[in-house]
Amino acid sequence: MTKKTAAGPLPLFPRGDEPAPIAFTRGAREPYGIRWFGSTALLGHVRHLSAESLASGERDTRDWMRPQPPADLLREVARVLEAPETGDTLVERLGREVWIDFVADTGDDSDVSSAVARMVSAEYALQDGSGRVLPRGDLLIFGGDTAYPLSSASEIARRLMNPWNRVLRRKGLPDRARVLLGIPGNHDWYDGLDGFARMFRQNPMRERADRSDDAELQEQIRQAESEDPEESSRAIGRIYQQLHLDELAGSIGLAEQAMAEALAMLTGRKVKRASRLWLIGYRAVQEASYWLLPLAPNLDLWGVDRQLRTLDFRQRLFFNDRRTSGAASRRIMVSPDPAIAMGEPNRPGEEIVAACGLSLKSDPTCYVTGDSHHYERRAVGPSMQVIAGGGGAFVHGTRVHPYRRGKEPACAFPDAKTSRLLAASVPLQLVLGTAGLLPHLLCACLAAAQLAAFRGGPWLGWLTTGLVAAASAFFMFQAVVERRHRAKAALAVALAHGPALALAPIGVAWLLARFMPAVAFNFVNVAIMALLGPLIIGHFLLTLVVTGLEHHQAYAVLGHPGFKHFVRLCAHPDGRVEGWTIGKEDTLGKGLPRLIDRFEW
Repeated sequence: MTKKTAAGPLPLFPRGDEPAPIAFTRGAREPYGIRWFGSTALLGHVRHLSAESLASGERDTRDWMRPQPPADLLREVARVLEAPETGDTLVERLGREVWIDFVADTGDDSDVSSAVARMVSAEYALQDGSGRVLPRGDLLIFGGDTAYPLSSASEIARRLMNPWNRVLRRKGLPDRARVLLGIPGNHDWYDGLDGFARMFRQNPMRERADRSDDAELQEQIRQAESEDPEESSRAIGRIYQQLHLDELAGSIGLAEQAMAEALAMLTGRKVKRASRLWLIGYRAVQEASYWLLPLAPNLDLWGVDRQLRTLDFRQRLFFNDRRTSGAASRRIMVSPDPAIAMGEPNRPGEEIVAACGLSLKSDPTCYVTGDSHHYERRAVGPSMQVIAGGGGAFVHGTRVHPYRRGKEPACAFPDAKTSRLLAASVPLQLVLGTAGLLPHLLCACLAAAQLAAFRGGPWLGWLTTGLVAAASAFFMFQAVVERRHRAKAALAVALAHGPALALAPIGVAWLLARFMPAVAFNFVNVAIMALLGPLIIGHFLLTLVVTGLEHHQAYAVLGHPGFKHFVRLCAHPDGRVEGWTIGKEDTLGKGLPRLIDRFEW
């Protein structure tokens, strides 16, 4: 590994109001992005259920945690940054402003992860006539959901560490060490925080800066090393994905992990995992999944963890002790859930704020979060909420349903027009299998069951059809997030699509018998339903987006690799916070990152 070569900052131009590109480049290197209606994601959901079971019992996988007092964490951070000064805050220790990089919802497609790493690790020169340069952050904060579909050590290594370290390695030896901090999201908890702890928990064995003769560093580089894909390999990658071999390989990998863990439990053996996960040039300093760092006079930096449900009593005591001490009345709070999502109150985020004894409407807080895979900034009284979930996972469009008066965000990326165009392609993309083939298999199986029932008599056939219609409408209703507040609208959408899904095989059978009797076989009917069924489901998801009943599930169909971004913050000695959101529409396409948003708090 060579020493760092001198390279100037990248010019950072404002994005402007030009329309988003129509074509987007997808990754060409394994691991590919998760197909959220495929078997790999299904196995991740199974791990989710086991994690929920653990969280609802008496056991708590946070029992190993002992969060440092704020002064102790400050000392560790200052040591890594080689801050020579003394003082009660990091700004005072450094004798200058503190730079922070925030990125969330990260490890998914390998190539997209590398592109995000290039953005985060770069310096930028503002092209606004000021001549100002935005340096890399002294602190790099991951805001939850470190890897998908679950943040096990192996998935974090494959989908985040290796792609990022490929980029960091090419930059050469770092000029100095920087601090790594993180909070867990729900996908981190699916693995019981094992992978999270291996990445973010303080490692007393890595006290030195990265060196060219460091054996551990060389091994990490060897595992991550790979050349950029040529166009020929990109074409092969596209064929690989079209045949859904990526889904098969991912499912086999997760199944192998589960079998190895089960076998180890039965035999008393240990599952071999990477002992540590680390990024070149960064040092982990925290001892728990939540932490508090005195940042500047009258300004703290809080990192919270809601587990799978809400903050536990230890965190409540930890943060409330700081709040009631009067040490700082302003804070940057890094959270795994927005308090306001798509212009509406978001219960998990609201509960996080309340559990800390705060209110965004009265307690000055810069609330920085991910979870929603888009960018949005809005003012809330003396506070500001910044959603920046564009660190690597598929994009969630922003709200397309009209906002109530005064509820519009100050900035959104992608905007409503672009989000509307993305949503419009959902039914077709679901039919094409972009999200996976489970919907096709499910619809084919339901149609086969109904047709088989009709062979036993009309009454059995119609009874089975009625059951399928009722079950479909029930599950569609349950999929509507706003069903409690807009029950009639949610029920209307479910009743329009659930029975349609059940009646479609009968309608197809009638049409085939009427117009194409030569091919009026049950096999043909089932094959047609494998395509028609996903079309109905896709239309249901699109309807949810357009009516504002649910904003996220439809975009999971697209697995869209674009609109990635991160936030670079500057905390000044006077407590003032500046922020720049930097990103790209076509993440893997040509062109430099652009300035998406600039704000001050």
